[in-house]
Amino acid sequence: MIKTNMKKVLCVGLALVTVAATVSAAPKKGKKKDDPYKKIQKEINPATKKVWDLGGIDVILADWWSGENWEDTPASGPMEEDTRAWHRWTQKTYNYKMIQKQLTGSWDSHPQAVSNFCINGGKENYVFTIDARSALIGMKSDLFYDLSKLKCIDWTKSKWASGSEKMFKKGDTFYFMRPLVPEPRGGVFFNKRLLEEAGIDADTPYDLQKAGKWTWDEFEKLLKKCTYDKDNDGLNDAWGMANSSTEFVPLATVSNGMPMIGFEDGKFVNNCGKDQVLEAISWCAKMAANYEKPQPEGSEWNWMYAAFMNGEVAFLADQEYHAQNNGQFSRMDDDWGFVCFPLGPKGDGKYRTLHNDNLYVIPSCYDDARAEKVAKAFDFWSDGTPGYDSPDAWKEGYYSCFRDSRAVDETLELMKATPNPRYDTFVPGINYMGDMIWAPYAGAVTPQQAYEDCKNVWAGLLKDANR
Repeated sequence: MIKTNMKKVLCVGLALVTVAATVSAAPKKGKKKDDPYKKIQKEINPATKKVWDLGGIDVILADWWSGENWEDTPASGPMEEDTRAWHRWTQKTYNYKMIQKQLTGSWDSHPQAVSNFCINGGKENYVFTIDARSALIGMKSDLFYDLSKLKCIDWTKSKWASGSEKMFKKGDTFYFMRPLVPEPRGGVFFNKRLLEEAGIDADTPYDLQKAGKWTWDEFEKLLKKCTYDKDNDGLNDAWGMANSSTEFVPLATVSNGMPMIGFEDGKFVNNCGKDQVLEAISWCAKMAANYEKPQPEGSEWNWMYAAFMNGEVAFLADQEYHAQNNGQFSRMDDDWGFVCFPLGPKGDGKYRTLHNDNLYVIPSCYDDARAEKVAKAFDFWSDGTPGYDSPDAWKEGYYSCFRDSRAVDETLELMKATPNPRYDTFVPGINYMGDMIWAPYAGAVTPQQAYEDCKNVWAGLLKDANR
């Protein structure tokens, strides 16, 4: 399933969750001035001792979701209005233009288009948004510019705290940047009405999470109470959960202390034969067998989302983006909440999600002078919007997406506090869904059998990836 990026939905650009090092004051709203940011200290180019002048360069921030003229559409609120004004000011002040738009208009064709440009070059000045499909292959093929060579960017700025520049670093060389906090991903949605009908206080998952007691065992207790026969015909017609197994299982393994694919000492490793992973997959299969609503005959693969939206199941483990302002759960009649995945018995006691963030790269076909200009334009563009420099500023775009503030102040805060990169998606050829999830989740084979069947193939793929 193709996952929608958070920034697509909020349409607020890159500057919402970073803080500009040069900002000293925010403009007063409602007062028109020739330069509403006149109190902001402009950044000086150390080479010229003057304010940076990028010579009118046009830079395209290319992704697979932004409309051609999305900044001309109505802003979603004051935060986005202020961000757009800030972008206009930085572009005028430092003499550059940034255009955020789709590269091809297709998620499927995006990686090949990025590769083609990096190999063949062109007149356009790009900062490419990429995901795991392009990262390792592009790095190994020298498609991306070595960002350690840049002299114009201060990598100690707080906005680079996501650590993407350290991913797959070779000595001092690195290729990826991300001026954003990790994007919230997988957790557990719950239907408050169905909990109450099962005799459970609607805030129980939140309260257990806050107390550090939101565990597999407690989750199963709630699933059991929510799975029952309403009309006494001998068949369950109230169900605890419906999930996509490819969302549920990876979250379960990391909650039990072990990702399916790890990254240790600069190399990918297969953890699927280890006790924590095997135990997690077995537990998932047990939960599915006992508490999951059977897939309706003739339904599509994504039937579980309709089941949750229609109030047919109490829990759904999936990604946070369903809660966003135009996400499908915004149309639900029932009230709902969102918590982290529960703690496994072999975990470290920290609630975890799997961060699968997009990265940003510059083509290696650019010479050093061109790369410096492109990078500096991106640096200015991604500096934080004045007035949103508090530690909790990143939350502002999320509150309107949820039915309660606890999802943001408690759940998303926990997800942000423990960065946990997902690595299995970076290894070309790994079929973690078909090899380790679908059949074991359905009870067709044991997790150990699945591991034995695929371990040799995976060993070859990991060996290639680790070269």
